[in-house]
Amino acid sequence: MISKRKFLKYSFLGTAGALATPSVAAMARRYTKKGKKPVVISTWNHGGPANEAAWQVLSEGGRALDAVEAGARVPEADPQVTSAGYGGFPDRDGVVTLDACIMDDKQNCGSVAFLQGIKHPISVARKVMEETPHVMLVGEGAQRFALEQGFEIENLLTPKAEAAWREWKRESRYQPVINRENHDTIGILGKRYAN
Repeated sequence: MISKRKFLKYSFLGTAGALATPSVAAMARRYTKKGKKPVVISTWNHGGPANEAAWQVLSEGGRALDAVEAGARVPEADPQVTSAGYGGFPDRDGVVTLDACIMDDKQNCGSVAFLQGIKHPISVARKVMEETPHVMLVGEGAQRFALEQGFEIENLLTPKAEAAWREWKRESRYQPVINRENHDTIGILGKRYAN
């Protein structure tokens, strides 16, 4: 039987492989051969601002782990991004629940799921990785851990997300609509090369 830590590790590696399409992989090889420059790859339109924040960290010699966290925090804090963090659409009960996972270059992982009231789940996931023997904390346990680590509870339901939820609630029709341009959270990978 595969351990939870190995399962999460292989899940992350599979995601990384899916993100590294041939054209992206070729671009990364070109940059790294020329001058061993850092590389940042992310998903979705809201990945652009996330890449900028991550690139800033990498270009100043920061760790890839710091860059990925900084990048993910951008859409998590943006009220216009409806699929991650503050501004995210709520569940059927009107509650914004968030998930995040992070992995370092040594294949250590941390994650949170069904986290409520904490704007930056990526930072809580990193704390899970660095401060606990666990790979994942969920729900009330994840929130309690976040509070113990100094995070604060915030109302994450923006007026825009609440209005969309109330509109949906009038009919409560469970007919998912696939949005291929922006259907889930952000995936972001970073690599810093030594000079």
